Amino acid sequence: MRRWKVWSAVLLVIFVGVLGAGADEPELDPLLKLLVERGLITMEEALAVQAEYDRRRAEEETPTITPQTPAPTSPPEQVVEPTSEVASKDEGEKWYDRFDFRGDLRLRTEIFWVEGISPNDRRGRFRARIRPGIYTDITDWMDVGLQLRSGDPLDPVSDNSTFDGGFSLIPISISEGFAGLHPTDWLDLTFGKFDANKKWVVTDMQWDDDVTVEGAMEEFRVGPFKADLYQYILEESKSEKDAYVLGGQAYGIFGSDSIGTFKVGMGYDNWYRPQLVADLTLSGELHGNRVTNLLDDEDQLTSDFEIVNGFVTWTWAKNERWPIKLHLSGYYNTGARGLGKEYDTGYFARVQVGDYKEPYQMMFRFSRYYSEPDALFYVFAQSDTTMASDVDGYRFDFRLGYIKKSYFNFTWYHTKPVYSLFPDMDRLQVDYIIVF
Repeated sequence: MRRWKVWSAVLLVIFVGVLGAGADEPELDPLLKLLVERGLITMEEALAVQAEYDRRRAEEETPTITPQTPAPTSPPEQVVEPTSEVASKDEGEKWYDRFDFRGDLRLRTEIFWVEGISPNDRRGRFRARIRPGIYTDITDWMDVGLQLRSGDPLDPVSDNSTFDGGFSLIPISISEGFAGLHPTDWLDLTFGKFDANKKWVVTDMQWDDDVTVEGAMEEFRVGPFKADLYQYILEESKSEKDAYVLGGQAYGIFGSDSIGTFKVGMGYDNWYRPQLVADLTLSGELHGNRVTNLLDDEDQLTSDFEIVNGFVTWTWAKNERWPIKLHLSGYYNTGARGLGKEYDTGYFARVQVGDYKEPYQMMFRFSRYYSEPDALFYVFAQSDTTMASDVDGYRFDFRLGYIKKSYFNFTWYHTKPVYSLFPDMDRLQVDYIIVF
C-alpha cells in the first residue's frame, strides 16, 4: 500500500510537471510538500520523487536539443528536393501535354430582305458553324496544325451549315493541315492548307474570313518592316497548265503608345489562268460565290487579274476599354478590260471602337465595301454581301461580351451591285459565338 502511494505521487508529479513545466528551481514541488504535510509520504520519499522527476525532465529536454544540431545542413536538403521534383515532372510529361486543342462554335439566325427572293420578299434561316483544331510544336523551330470545319466542302467562302434537310448530318471537312518552319528570328515558312488571314494584312472584301489557302507562304521581318510572299495553287489541270496565284506584300510598322500604331504598305496579286476556276463555278463543281466578274458571250473572263493593293491601318489602345482601329485599303486591277470602259477599282474602309473580350464589354464597327466587277477576283471575295466582286455596300456590327470566352454579334448589311442588275439586299445576322 505504501509503495502504491509512492508511485501515485510520482505520476501526479510528472503529470503536473508536464502541464506546468517551467520551474527550474531545485526546491520541493508544492504537491510533494502537501503529501508530506498530510503524512502520506515521508520527506525522504518526497526528495526521492523530486530527484526522479528532475532526472526524467532532463531526459525529455535533451531530444529537443538534438534535432536542432543538424539544422545548418537542412536548408541545402530543402533546396535539392524541389529540384528533383521538378525534374521528375518534366520527365513524366505526357505526350498529350504538347498539344493545344482550340476552336469555336457559332450559332446564327439570319433574315434577308431581297425583292423576289420569296412571295413576301423575305427569307429566314438558322445556321451553325463549328471549327475544332489541334496544334503542336514538334521542335523549337517547327509546328503543325490540323483543323476541321463544318459546312459544304465545295464552298471555299463559308463554313456554315443550314438547319434543314430533315435532321440530316452536318458534313465535316479538313480546313487546315499545315507545317510551319521558323529557322531564324526573321523568317517563317508555312506549307500546306492554312488560314493566311492570320499572317498578312488583308480585308474580308478581298479574302473572305472563311478562306483557307493551299500552297506556301514566306514571311520576312527586318526591324519594323515585314514582307510576305505567297504561292497558292487554285486548280490542277491534266490538259493544260495549272491555275495559281503568285503575290506578296510589304509594310512597315510605326508609332508609339501615345499616338497609336500604324501599318503602311502595298501588295500585288497575279492570277494565272483564273478561267479554270470560273469554269468550275459555271459548271456547278465549285460552290460559294457566283461569278461576278465580266464575261464575254462564250463565258470567258473579260479581264486578267493583276491587282495592286495599298493599305494603311491605325490602332490606338491607350484606353484599354475603348481601343480604336481604322483600316483603309484601295485596289486597282491593272489587267482589267471592260466593254468600252474599265471596271477596275475598289476600296474598303472600316472603323472599330471598343472591345468585347470581357463580360458585357461592347464593340461597334462600321465597314464600307466598294468594288467594281473586275477590281477583284470573285471567287474568294466577301460572301456575306452576296455580291462578291461587284458590290457597293455597308456593314454595321455590334458585339457584346457575355460569359467568359463567348459573345453576341449583331450584323446588318445593306448592299447593291455596281454593274449587274441584281436587286438590293438587306441582311440581318444574330450570332452567339463560343470560343473553346
